[in-house]
Amino acid sequence: MTMIYPAGLAAFLLLAPGTVPTMTEDSHALTLDVQQHDGAIEVRLIGNTAHTQVVSYLIEVRGQSTSRHRGRTTLSAGNTAVLSTMRASVGADWCVKLVAEESGREPYEIIEGSCAAPAE
Repeated sequence: MTMIYPAGLAAFLLLAPGTVPTMTEDSHALTLDVQQHDGAIEVRLIGNTAHTQVVSYLIEVRGQSTSRHRGRTTLSAGNTAVLSTMRASVGADWCVKLVAEESGREPYEIIEGSCAAPAE
């Protein structure tokens, strides 16, 4: 007997064990999805948390100009949400920096692109 699966399920079944993203108590609630195409980048700030909490963030996008977006919101447990979408024209060098704060945790940064990593 041959089983036919929808394409999404087939792709899921082909993933190696451990590659499926899961939310844990240690995971950051905010992540970046950065896509580059045709001389531009699109930056999506994605929120997903294991427990309901307040988060605040500052996103800086540097390309041919610099844009910033600051926000604060409450994330509901188990719900994925796109909190912000930014687009920018870029040349060869671009940088996206997220500074995030979550309830009861130290602030953290996520950096994408050609910006220098913070000194430690």
